[in-house]
Amino acid sequence: MKLKLSENIRQRRREAGLTQEQLAEALGVTAGAVYKWESGRAAPELGLLVELAQFFGVSVDALLDYGWESLDMGQTADRLRQCIRDRRLEEGLKLASQVLQKYPNSFRVVWESAELHFLTMDPALAPKAVELYRRALQLMDQNTDSTIGPAVLQSRIAACLCRLGRTDEAVELLKRNNVGGINNVLIGLLLSQEESKAEEALPWLSDALLKSFSQLFNTCVGYACACGALERYDEALDILRWMLALERGLRKDDTVCWMDQGEARLLTMTAEMELRRGDRPAAREALTQARERALRFDAAPEYRAAVGMKFYHGSGPAACYDDMGETAMESIGNYLKEAPCLQPLWEEVEGNAAYESTVPGNSLPG
Repeated sequence: MKLKLSENIRQRRREAGLTQEQLAEALGVTAGAVYKWESGRAAPELGLLVELAQFFGVSVDALLDYGWESLDMGQTADRLRQCIRDRRLEEGLKLASQVLQKYPNSFRVVWESAELHFLTMDPALAPKAVELYRRALQLMDQNTDSTIGPAVLQSRIAACLCRLGRTDEAVELLKRNNVGGINNVLIGLLLSQEESKAEEALPWLSDALLKSFSQLFNTCVGYACACGALERYDEALDILRWMLALERGLRKDDTVCWMDQGEARLLTMTAEMELRRGDRPAAREALTQARERALRFDAAPEYRAAVGMKFYHGSGPAACYDDMGETAMESIGNYLKEAPCLQPLWEEVEGNAAYESTVPGNSLPG
């Protein structure tokens, strides 16, 4: 282990505002001795080392800078993690090479060490990273971090295999560990990089796109609900409008499909946020649009993912459903129960629609 004694003596002396001669005088040694200590040409004897530590008001461990050796297993893992956060990867790798000998059966130590080898992006370190990730898999019963699961470890191993040029092996590993479609993106991405497998990549990427859209939709709904509860209506409206624009950008022309049901939900939420911030005309317009979308969908409900969504090349009969109601109109009705402030406005919209349906040349949507 390389000690930092010489650097620490020099740093402590300068922090104390002393010259080498002044420090030498205080310790009863020659200036030449202090020079040799700071240049690394010699080290103070044990008695002087203790005296130096007392003079600077620190422990001998701190002066030698080998405090990590006395760290327990948890502190060691924390120090490895800190090296990752601070991007001090070289320092972390040196530490990992030594602490792995002391804690070879600690999940956290093995995991953090694997991450350090992985994050260097150096293909030469990929085999060691694979070895450590596989070791971590054997120690998973110790893991208390819910964000780290076997699928994450297998994905890391697959990435390392790609760095080693073993792409086919990586793809097969990802396919075997594709719980809930978690690896669809990586599988599709890897296949797309080979011209002969581009067609095979499309179904994987399509399923990934559909899954990502669904997650993003629910994320935006949740975000808008939270902002509404905090009375940050402008922020809620911003994310709802962004999601509406994304949804419309993914729609095939003006095809009636499952995306209409989602759009009706977003527009109903938009109406609530507009009303709560005091813009009744905007709320009425959003609610009118929501009703039109819902009626349009309910007249010819279509739940197949392949219908209506651009870029979809899925191989299976994937379907999308809204859990707020059996129909889009029922979904709006259920939402109104949670947002009673919209009820009077909804009755107004319904009444206006009923009136317009009696006017020659007008008819209900759908």
